[in-house]
Amino acid sequence: MKSILYLLFICLSFLSATAVANPEKTQVVVVGAGIAGLAAANDLQESGYEVTVLEARDRTGGRIYTDRSLGFPLEKGAAWMHSNQVDGNRLMSLKEELGLKTYVSSIDILKVKIFNKEGKAITLSEEEYEKIEFRIGLVAYITSYIRPSSTLGDVIGFLKSWGLLSFAPDAVLKVFLQQVELGLAEDEENIPVSFLIAQDEYNPGQDEEIFGGFDQFTSHLSKSLDIKLNSPVSKITYSSDGVEVLANDKTYIADAVIVTVSLGVLQKNLIEFVPDLPVEKQEAINSISWGNVNKVILKFPYSFWGDAENFFIEREDRHAFTTWFSNEAMNNEPVIYAFFSGEFSRNMEKQTDGYIVEEAMKSLKIAYGNDIPKPEAHIITRWGMEPYVLGSYSAPGHNQDDSKLRPELAKPIQNKIFFAGEATSVREYGFTHGALNTGLREAGKIKTIYSPLKQ
Repeated sequence: MKSILYLLFICLSFLSATAVANPEKTQVVVVGAGIAGLAAANDLQESGYEVTVLEARDRTGGRIYTDRSLGFPLEKGAAWMHSNQVDGNRLMSLKEELGLKTYVSSIDILKVKIFNKEGKAITLSEEEYEKIEFRIGLVAYITSYIRPSSTLGDVIGFLKSWGLLSFAPDAVLKVFLQQVELGLAEDEENIPVSFLIAQDEYNPGQDEEIFGGFDQFTSHLSKSLDIKLNSPVSKITYSSDGVEVLANDKTYIADAVIVTVSLGVLQKNLIEFVPDLPVEKQEAINSISWGNVNKVILKFPYSFWGDAENFFIEREDRHAFTTWFSNEAMNNEPVIYAFFSGEFSRNMEKQTDGYIVEEAMKSLKIAYGNDIPKPEAHIITRWGMEPYVLGSYSAPGHNQDDSKLRPELAKPIQNKIFFAGEATSVREYGFTHGALNTGLREAGKIKTIYSPLKQ
């Protein structure tokens, strides 16, 4: 009798550690509840598949992270709907579906208020800016044929050495460089000239911010899904018979799995694949550049920066809290925030909040004087230290062939393991709508291979 009870106990223990799902439906596990994973899961579930989403953290959204700790929404992660005129931007369709109100914000360099190191405002004419842009673009285009391994830094260095940018104040050139670097989460010496050419051919339209919080997108997509929070996936075992996904000592059985974790997680091998991923896949993972961008958000007792929506304050290190945006149009609160990227961003993550706020205030005092008030509150991001993200978004690295590496990263394995996320997009990496599109792309592949109901 004791032996029977013991066997019964073992069987019950096994069942409690193994997810039991509807055997009549095709089972899909989605790893990661960022917008790529949520879009894929939502699409598949609406099509009749049995879907489970496993999320390592205690919230959904991934790199979409709206903070309401100060009583109003502030974006620690994605803040803009970029490229609102690009065909196939499903984020725009979702905005219309949800009836979300937006604010069209301009990051046009001609509308940036620029202060030099002495705190003097600098005026840049449209003609001068077009001359800068033309000369950089022309040299980049020629260099892409003569020496394709060149970087943005090489182009700027060449133009300066020949005095072809001598008409422009240093502060203006720094604004140009900083805008490119922030968009790509990398430094000029790691940005290939080929990207400048490709960027020139891409017509993105304008950028929109969401009133009420960017997380309204992910909250909507999450509503009807079976999402297991605090469930970091540690192992994925796949064969011709199916897939087993291990998370928190619990095994989930599936016919197919969509992996949507960040490139940083894949590069750190935080998920074990059995058998190992193909060599080509591993090379793609390790060869794509992984960028870093952070923010310092400061709330003051009153606004002292006037009506400037964005401004640049020159310092010796152009990355050192030089690029600022006002949040007043979104929340009617005296809030501004600074962006910083690349190696400076990685190093700053290691500093204390007090040190970071003090360094940020040094910039503001250059432009607005020593009598400005102290901030009442601050929010500081450290995306590179987020354990299940480890960075911001992928970047166009030096000598990196995105046309080969990113499709390889996206390639399914045995029609069992599928990969989505912004890093798997060839042209829209780094964009929220790009991440969303990749989730729908992989859901489409699964729907082509598997029917919702098992035969």
